[in-house]
Amino acid sequence: ALHARNDAAPRARLSAWINLAEGLRAHYTDLGELARDKLRRAHAISSAGRLMPLQAQSAAWLAHVAHWRMEVDGVVHYAGEALRLAAPDDHAARSRACLVVARSFDEAGRADLARPWFERGHRHATTEGDDATLSSMLWNRAAAGLAQLRQQACLGVPDPGAADRVRLSAESSERLDAGLGIQSLQALHPVLRARLLTETGAHAKALALFEAKLDDALAQGMGGMAAALLADQAWCRVQVGSADAALADARLAEARLNDAHGSGKRAPAHSRLVEVFGALDRPDDAARHAQFAMIAWQELVADQARMLTALGRLTPEGVRA
Repeated sequence: ALHARNDAAPRARLSAWINLAEGLRAHYTDLGELARDKLRRAHAISSAGRLMPLQAQSAAWLAHVAHWRMEVDGVVHYAGEALRLAAPDDHAARSRACLVVARSFDEAGRADLARPWFERGHRHATTEGDDATLSSMLWNRAAAGLAQLRQQACLGVPDPGAADRVRLSAESSERLDAGLGIQSLQALHPVLRARLLTETGAHAKALALFEAKLDDALAQGMGGMAAALLADQAWCRVQVGSADAALADARLAEARLNDAHGSGKRAPAHSRLVEVFGALDRPDDAARHAQFAMIAWQELVADQARMLTALGRLTPEGVRA
């Protein structure tokens, strides 16, 4: 109905709102490319029309998409723009921008620097009554914690308390969604749980979750994580004695490595495939992935350093000159 009204007599404000709404709907359906396209349109229209609240909101969401793709410059550019343009009481834009910055610090291994940004984001989301953002904060903290747990394990610097912290965040996020009746991206919670169970050695339980929910998660936008998720599933199959199925999953994981955006998604996949192929007595495959894993982890450490440097320019008011 809104499209019909606006097509008859186009107005910039309504056009921007429609694109923003459709972008968010697409994001919470499958995290796909349509979301970024719609958000870019909302941003361009609101920028041209000098509609600063809409520009701030669309910039905050473009920062979110940039973070999902590990695009450091996009995170800083769009988050800084959102924080610069958003009014002090524009809680929607500020909560989302703060969440993006917090998650970026978290994934760069600096939970101490992430904490004040999470607190700002939580304060804005609570004031707004934005349950979806509060849920996203919890899920993102759990996901970032799991990524850090995996990195520490692969690089030989394990944190004994990390798994419990991730579990607490994941359970809190899942309970909040259940209590609020949030229905979007339903497969993400069980797959996050499966990944944590894999990391902590509960392979049979993890495999049951992967078998039930992995296809749904990939359809809901986790295609960029397909290689790592399939590699984890293969490892679980190894542990329960299903060697043929494990090899099939490992080959599928290899085929999906090109979908992995960024070293943070490639490195854990390669490391897990080293374990899988080693257990399946395929030393040549294991050695090949060991080489790729070493390179990818080195790239990730460099990416994290670059992210920290870039994020250091951000303040709650925007980007430092």
